[in-house]
Amino acid sequence: MRRAIALVLALCCVLAPVALAAPASHPPDGARASSVAPVTPATETTSYLRIAPDALETAAYNGATIDVSGTLALETQQLDGRFQQELLRQRFSDTESVAARHEQIEATAARIDERIETLHDRQATTITAYNNGSLSGQAFLRDLARIGAAADRLETAVGELQRRADSVPRSTIDGTSVINWAQNRQFELAPFGGPVRDRITTALRGENTVPVDSDVPSGVARIGPTREERLEPLWVYAETTADGVVLATVDDGQYSREAYLPGERNATAGSVENNTDVRNRRATLYPWAENNSGSKGQRNVQQVGISRFRFSHDHGRLTAYLDQNTSQVFVEHQQKTLTRLPTAAPVTTTTENRRLVVNRTHPSGPLEVFLTTESGKRLDGTVTVENRTVGETGPDGRLWTVAPRGNVTVTARVNGSSMRVETSAAVATNQTLVAPASP
Repeated sequence: MRRAIALVLALCCVLAPVALAAPASHPPDGARASSVAPVTPATETTSYLRIAPDALETAAYNGATIDVSGTLALETQQLDGRFQQELLRQRFSDTESVAARHEQIEATAARIDERIETLHDRQATTITAYNNGSLSGQAFLRDLARIGAAADRLETAVGELQRRADSVPRSTIDGTSVINWAQNRQFELAPFGGPVRDRITTALRGENTVPVDSDVPSGVARIGPTREERLEPLWVYAETTADGVVLATVDDGQYSREAYLPGERNATAGSVENNTDVRNRRATLYPWAENNSGSKGQRNVQQVGISRFRFSHDHGRLTAYLDQNTSQVFVEHQQKTLTRLPTAAPVTTTTENRRLVVNRTHPSGPLEVFLTTESGKRLDGTVTVENRTVGETGPDGRLWTVAPRGNVTVTARVNGSSMRVETSAAVATNQTLVAPASP
């Protein structure tokens, strides 16, 4: 059940501080890769934009949980956005002069551009602070959510300015048409949002709940909508470069992933010059999506040199932004329904009449843990990945989480007995695929 913001203030009185962020691991130093294309996984699904191994700065699981200051900051940003819209409306109402309204349009557009530049600086500063250890994992997720909320507010402001400007004869912004200016700014705001940040925002507001365990203080249960519910963290797998970030999470039966790699806008590669070039490049980068999508869309904005393409396919949705000058994808958003995903041949171990099955897709992709007796009875157990508890399998014996890159150790504990599987998150291309599991 989704909880109201009032629950935030109540819970902060009874929840003890919990260390949520796993220490960020730093791979060995090495030369940074100049560019990387989306990788096509061995399992038959969409390609995904990944960080090159020699560009990886950190890789860690972090928790986003109910956060009073974070929630209030998000609400304050929304109020500020509504105030700015009302201020623009009032300024337009205060004058009927076309020339004065043109000045208002240009001035408002300049402020929006300044704030977009500020968001770039804020995001770069946030990633740097997280990489050098001065920002915790929980604070990192919170700040990214705030940046996403600010970008949403700016996108609303762009739309409002466009609507106001459309009513003023001969309106232009910085020498271009208003509609083109608005499209350009909407594309420039893409790096600051995504489906994972949306989930983080939900978690900060205390809107994710699970059944109460026996060791949870009774006061927490009484605050919830029923005695059977409490709040838990949303676990997010995060990887970073010096200035980029990949986030992935599993929540409510959905896998969400977003990637922003600004270095791909500065890479050296061949350029794409027209719709056909972009379409061909799209098919090269995302071959499975190109051949298996019921709906595909593409939009090119020449002034900012960005093309956006979208796929709607059986597994979910994919949106990618391509730099036309470098022919590289630098922003990507993906959402997939877990029960529709094929997985590689399972990795299995059996101990004391209990069976642990691990189904893989790709690094930073969904990872399924299935726990049963040898006769097939489903078991409820606690699952850890790389020594980080990621959840319980529940009555159906299943748990979906996100796989890290490289080798992975999955441990399941049932009634004091543990089982362990050690494998690689990467799947060889000659692996046999397994059809999506039944719920």
